[in-house]
Amino acid sequence: MAKRDSNQPLVTVIMATFNEPADIISKAVESMTNQDYPKLEIIIADDSTAAETITLLDELAKGDNRIKIVREAERMGFVSALNHAMELANGELIARMDGDDVSLPDRISKQVAYALSHPNVDLFGGSMYIINEEGDVMSERNYPTTESKIIRMFLFRSPFAHPTIMFRRHIIDSGIYYDPEYKKAEDIDFYMRLLKKGFHFGNIPDKILKYRIAGNLSDKRNREQWMYNHKARKKVIWQRPIFTLLSFLISLAYIYVPSRTVHLFYKKENNKYNK
Repeated sequence: MAKRDSNQPLVTVIMATFNEPADIISKAVESMTNQDYPKLEIIIADDSTAAETITLLDELAKGDNRIKIVREAERMGFVSALNHAMELANGELIARMDGDDVSLPDRISKQVAYALSHPNVDLFGGSMYIINEEGDVMSERNYPTTESKIIRMFLFRSPFAHPTIMFRRHIIDSGIYYDPEYKKAEDIDFYMRLLKKGFHFGNIPDKILKYRIAGNLSDKRNREQWMYNHKARKKVIWQRPIFTLLSFLISLAYIYVPSRTVHLFYKKENNKYNK
């Protein structure tokens, strides 16, 4: 896609970082500075204590005035760091990015094109590749593109790849941020509050990000997280009582699924190219 002119919207990329290895985080940040859509600001709320990460981020910021590093005297924590970055955002569109993933070069241009052609959609993401610690593509993950299918998918899991989402500034202006109490399901809680208030969702079908899996993902997607997920879904109980009941039953069933079964599911899902 061609370079965007000055009439195109400013996009703010928000990142929350904590001691990612220098070679990993450099790829993440550079995947944004190398986008074919240049009208960006990149706000990195950095909690790092590792000297190599701090030094690397500072060097990247010195080399590109679109990058702004924000640090506090005490550790912010992931969710509060995201909120801090959102508070400082100037963009008409806000894009999420993590410090260990890699955005494809046309990610932002594709998402801006989608935003301009779908003015009624407030938050949207995209599909992604799954990569291992070395950066090799292991699998892919696709997401529903219609709002009805997106809402149905909430019953089972998130219909968005969180690091791919982009949303409109009026969400922040309406006072909606991530809730630190939902640190294990801050994304689901965020989406549920948007759903409750009548905001609209979408996804583009394109792969726009490489999502890095380090270690065993099933250890992170544990039962406690599922209970946080269900707690978040209860926010729409009066609007969607059947949805909430089904979500509860699915969450309850998940608690009794053996950990080994969960591990095998994620292993299969994240290694589709290596059967």
